[in-house]
Amino acid sequence: MRTMRRPAVLAVPLVGLLVVSGCKPIGTGESNAVGTVASVAVADDVVSLSFIPDAGYEYYSGTIFDVGPEVGVWDADWGTMAATDISAGATIEVWAAVCAESYPVQCDVTGVRVLD
Repeated sequence: MRTMRRPAVLAVPLVGLLVVSGCKPIGTGESNAVGTVASVAVADDVVSLSFIPDAGYEYYSGTIFDVGPEVGVWDADWGTMAATDISAGATIEVWAAVCAESYPVQCDVTGVRVLD
């Protein structure tokens, strides 16, 4: 009778990695888009930001970023703020998890930083 050997499994503790990554807001890496808020609309608990991209971010031209209650929103100094405090004319950075290939692009927003 032949004995089968089980492959060795190497267990690497990820706890330290999770703690480190969990301390940083989503918006601390490079943003996906930078531009100006053209208009703001509020419906229920979602703030919709019509977006005019800066040069280099034309991919997001015409996009409306929906900022729900689960989305992190920060001011220029990384202090938290309410999405309803974002006004037309503000320059923003936007982070997104997934964007649908459509025109205009539709993205799942994970973070917004108001620069001015």
